[in-house]
Order: sequence, then structure tokens, then C-alpha cells
Amino acid sequence: MGVIEKVAVVALAVEVAVMVLARVGTERRHWSHYKKRGPVPDRRDDITHASGVLYGIAALAVAAAAFTVPLEWSLSTVGTFALFGVLLPALAANSVMVLATRGRPDRAPRWSQGLAYAVAAGGGLVSVGLAV
Repeated sequence: MGVIEKVAVVALAVEVAVMVLARVGTERRHWSHYKKRGPVPDRRDDITHASGVLYGIAALAVAAAAFTVPLEWSLSTVGTFALFGVLLPALAANSVMVLATRGRPDRAPRWSQGLAYAVAAGGGLVSVGLAV
């Protein structure tokens, strides 16, 4: 296993950890509301409600990285890019905004949007290492 593959696996683990943390925060807010200790959660307070911009950034990063590395193009490679290069980085990026805004990603400040865009692009770029 080369350095690129190791970096890709570490990035994947970090993305999953961020998504789990955001999901736990979401569930905590819903549970708090259920116990009458908190306000009604925002309806966008879910890590799966990622915006199309995040998917687009991740897809562009995957495409840019995939065309610079010699690859064997197959259905498996395209599936790997779709799952690990577009879907997971976009959901992890949305999780960053959910964590930064306590469940209101549509009201995210510029710094958290920039961080989310960096997570989406970085996850897309690094995911090419999984297909090498």
C-alpha cells in the first residue's frame, strides 16, 4: 500500500468520524426537544441534506484528480469515485456546516462554508488514491 492509498484511507476515516459526530449532535438536539428541554430542531438539521454545490465541488475535484493520474477506467472505478469521491465528501462537508452552526447549515458563516468546500474538494481529490 502506497502513500496515496494510506492518505486516502485516513481521509475516509476522518470523513466518517465527522459525519458520526454531526449525526450524534443532530440526535441530541432532537432528543432534547422531545424531552422538552430544547427548541424545535430545524428541518435542515440532517447531514443527508447536503447542497448541490457541495456535490459539484467534490465531483469537479474527483474529475480533476482522475484525469491527472493514469487509471484503468472500469465500472468499479467509477463506482468508487461516485461513493468515496462525491457522496462521502459532500456529506462530510455538510456535516462540518451542521457542526459549526448547531443544525442550521443554510445560515452557515463564511468560514464554515469555506471549510466545508475545502473538505468536499479535499475528499474528492484524495479519493482517487483509493482507485489507484
